Amino acid sequence: MTNHFMRDIGELADHMLQVSSLCEEAFRKSIDSILARDIESAREVVAGDAAIDDLEVMLEEEALKILALHAPVAGDLRFIVAAIKINNDLERIADIAANIAKRTIDLERLPATTPPEHFDEMAQQTRTMVRETMQALIHRDENRARALMALDDKVDDLNRIILARIEERMSEEPEAIPALMRWANVVRLVERIADYATNIAEDIIYMEEGEIVRHGN
Repeated sequence: MTNHFMRDIGELADHMLQVSSLCEEAFRKSIDSILARDIESAREVVAGDAAIDDLEVMLEEEALKILALHAPVAGDLRFIVAAIKINNDLERIADIAANIAKRTIDLERLPATTPPEHFDEMAQQTRTMVRETMQALIHRDENRARALMALDDKVDDLNRIILARIEERMSEEPEAIPALMRWANVVRLVERIADYATNIAEDIIYMEEGEIVRHGN
């Protein structure tokens, strides 16, 4: 294993952690902005998405360069493959955070409506998943990754409960239907972030153990 290879792997890992930190912050900020109806903060999330997109492209190019130049095998090859997949999922989390921020801007143009019941709980659970995923990635801790995967079931349950309640509120508060439709979209977006966090946890397990755990395997 050459010094150049070790340097390139280390830089790739550092850039992946940089992207993960920015994505986690974008999601946190998007949730805070929609709950506080903070338009300026929401706009910052939307504006910051382009920088994350650029980093995602740079990281993938770095990974492909390492594959071409060093032809890694075994654990090192798994790390590169997992890094590319994790990088893509992180970029999707950032995109979804930007979409949540856009719904914040939309909601500001409509009459104020209380957030759906249990939304804050669902958002906090998902934020925990994203945060724990990042910690598992930083420490390359497959046990931590396995533990956080179980949290996705709770988010799925809350997603169903919240959407059912939003449907009920649409009948009870017809004047609030435009806002509630946007809230329903936000709830689905948060659920998708939990799914991407689960995907990353599965890729961390593959990275460290060589075991593919997608699709319930």
